[in-house]
Amino acid sequence: MEQARFSVVTDRPNGIPHTNRPRLGSLKHSNSQVDTPAFMFYTKCGSVPYISRELFEKIVPDDQALFNFPLPTCLSFLQPLKEFKRGLNSFVGLEKYLSCCSITDYAVDTPQGYNKKDCVAIKTKSGNQLINHEKYMDIIEVFKPTMYVTLSISDINLNSSLSSIEKSVNISNRLFKSCLERHHQSEVLKQSGVIAPIQGGYNVQERIRSATFLSEYHDDVLGFLFDGFFTDGTIVEEIPSDLIVPIINKTMEFIPYDKMKIIFGAWTPSLIIDLINSGMDMFDSCLPCITTERNSALIFDYNLKYKNESIIMDVSHRKTDKMNDNLNEYEICLTDKCHFEKFVPIKDSCTCLTCKKHTRSYIHHLLVSNELLGSILLTIHNLHYFNQFFKDIREVLMK
Repeated sequence: MEQARFSVVTDRPNGIPHTNRPRLGSLKHSNSQVDTPAFMFYTKCGSVPYISRELFEKIVPDDQALFNFPLPTCLSFLQPLKEFKRGLNSFVGLEKYLSCCSITDYAVDTPQGYNKKDCVAIKTKSGNQLINHEKYMDIIEVFKPTMYVTLSISDINLNSSLSSIEKSVNISNRLFKSCLERHHQSEVLKQSGVIAPIQGGYNVQERIRSATFLSEYHDDVLGFLFDGFFTDGTIVEEIPSDLIVPIINKTMEFIPYDKMKIIFGAWTPSLIIDLINSGMDMFDSCLPCITTERNSALIFDYNLKYKNESIIMDVSHRKTDKMNDNLNEYEICLTDKCHFEKFVPIKDSCTCLTCKKHTRSYIHHLLVSNELLGSILLTIHNLHYFNQFFKDIREVLMK
């Protein structure tokens, strides 16, 4: 069996690649395929929070799914997996799906520091574990994912100093090279693709330096991850488009056009559109996960158009839903008292299992009573809504 392959399926006028524009792509491995733009399903301890595999298959029935297994949430499986010998996908019952291993849990607050020399601190519930490239590759050989991000220093944000950013790039480049050498020596990882993490914080020159170095190994990698923009699970929603998009647009010029471009984090829907317009292919489901954790539901109305080689999204502001001051225009909080006697679905036009069967009033009751079913029903809706959002994006690009 060969490694996963990514291909750009959007036609390029005159055969000339357009770096900063939306595109359709396809990630294929064995009999599985994920069309892009798309997102990886965020997991905790090997499963989507609040959702069983059987329920997941009802939410996403077409098998087009790629799961992200953050190392901090799965490291406790290492010893059982060594005995199991069939990889993380089979261990958690997701063997028919594609998978990716990342070194950071992007849905939670990640404290900075604790790294030492060329060892990266993996933040687990039992404390920080320092891992060098050899130990990391040992773990990846046990996990056997479809693809994985090489070890890197990514705890950089807007407030990081230039010296910290330069150090992050230097160490990450060394770790990438060491991981890649080990990858080529491994018989177990012949079927696994390598994702190269581009570091550099908000410094354009350091981003370019990182991207230029990694692009020298373009034949060895499946894609590139834009990493090191934040260290907080929720603060990413507050990052403005005009701060991050110009950096990504410039960096895109220094990495191969035909490779998959990935970014993780709870980006807002409008910023997701901006990133897709910059050429981004793959995201993750941190946003619906975090939305569920704050007892909220995605409910924004949107109208997508393709004009002048860009996707344009108009978000309709709700007139009837009471908004909390601490929430954005994309969601409603179901613990708000205004939903106590609202015997309507979360979203009238939504076709998810939650909206077909249950009312806002019932979900409100479950949430204020701390019943687990409340979070389950919210997760069903939020994942369905987020998945439909990406389907609509791909449909617009097909026209």
